[in-house]
Formats: sequence, structure tokens, C-alpha cells
Amino acid sequence: MTNLKTEILKIKYTQAFIYAVICLLTCCETPSVPLSPDYTGQKGFVSDIEGNVYKTVGIGSQIWMAENLRTTRLNDNTPIPMIARDSLWEEVWQAPGYCYYNNDSVSNKRTYGPLYNYYVVQTGKLCPAGWHVPESAEWNTLVQFLGGEGIAGGKLKDYNTTLWDGPNPCIANNFDFSALPGGMRKHYQGQFGGIGTSGFWWTNTQTNTFNAYLKFLSCYDKGVYEGEYNKRDGCSVRCVKDR
Repeated sequence: MTNLKTEILKIKYTQAFIYAVICLLTCCETPSVPLSPDYTGQKGFVSDIEGNVYKTVGIGSQIWMAENLRTTRLNDNTPIPMIARDSLWEEVWQAPGYCYYNNDSVSNKRTYGPLYNYYVVQTGKLCPAGWHVPESAEWNTLVQFLGGEGIAGGKLKDYNTTLWDGPNPCIANNFDFSALPGGMRKHYQGQFGGIGTSGFWWTNTQTNTFNAYLKFLSCYDKGVYEGEYNKRDGCSVRCVKDR
């Protein structure tokens, strides 16, 4: 009789152990966290409201335009005013506007695209539908994926040394982002500067009523930099795909 009770207890303990293991493997399981998508190496195309076609490239968890935006219309087909006169560019306040470097569309439209003031970015309608002007944090995601702000610039720059001035160390263009030195237009007297040496791109991150962040690259090193600039300044734009 004693042996029978012992065997029954063994069976019960075994059943309890099996139940505990099943609980750990099923009902007590910690849900897994899905990994971020990796679009690295994916290539494609996107067009804007005017029919301009842009190469696109996947880098990490993001998909970027591989060219500067060239549209002169918002994605609802509203024209963006072109402001050529220096004094007028300086005077424009809280109104969208664009221009071409040195007011030369023949030389600069296709290669670099327009320089937009920040008020165009603020409309939220500058990029093609399904795309947007990236926040500073989204630029930072790209930069960190490429190894950090100290070296990412070299990996973003286009190989074209006829457009980039020297010394321009460590050009790699690893992911075909193909950044070019399109320069900028300052709000003060509408002055142009930086073509050949620097590229400037707006972020969609404001710092206050007057200023917003932009990212820039220089021919003198391989870094990526962030600066706080006046919203009346004119800079290039790259779009990133909505997630």
C-alpha cells in the first residue's frame, strides 16, 4: 500500500512539473519585439506633382530620395512663388518662396534643384504624397546608421569631384545618397554662398518663430553638421518616405 501511495505522489509531482514547464513556454511567454525593417540597398523611383522623377535609395530603416527636390509646386498643385530679386528675398516674411543659386536655373535647376525658404517646408505639402521633409531626428537616424556625425558625410557625398571642391576627404557614397554642394541663399540681402564647398538641407524641426535646423556637409571634412538658421534662408531639400 505504501509503495502505491509513493507512485501516485510521483505521478502528481511529475504532472505538476510538466504543467509548470508548459506555462513557461506558452502562457507565461514574453512577447517578442519585432525588429525594424531594413531597406538597405533597395532602389526605386518616385515622381512629384510636376512629373519630375527622382531616384530613391533604402538606407537602414528609411527610404530617401537620392536627389534634391526640384518641384516648383506644392503637392496640391499650388505654385511656389519664385523670388529672384535680392532685396525681395530678404524682405519675405512667413511666405513661401524659392530661387536657384545665383538665379541661374539653366546651370543649377537639374543638378542642385531649387533653394527653398523654410516657409515652403512649413506648408507640409512640399514633398510628393507619401513622402515628407525629414525631422532632425530622422536625419540623425540616417547619420547614426552610417557610423555617426564624424564620418557619415563622406558616406553621403557624391563622387563628382568636378562639383565638389577639394580636398573633400573620404568620399565613399556607400549607399548612393549622392549629396552635392548646392550652396545656400542667406536671408541677409539675398546673398548666395557655398556652391562647390557645402550642401545645406532643411529639416522639418523648428527651434523658434524665426529659426529652424538644417543639416550640412563640407568639402573640408567627412562630418555631418546641424545648424540653426533663419527661416528666410534658402536651402536644398531631400524627402524621406512616410513609415
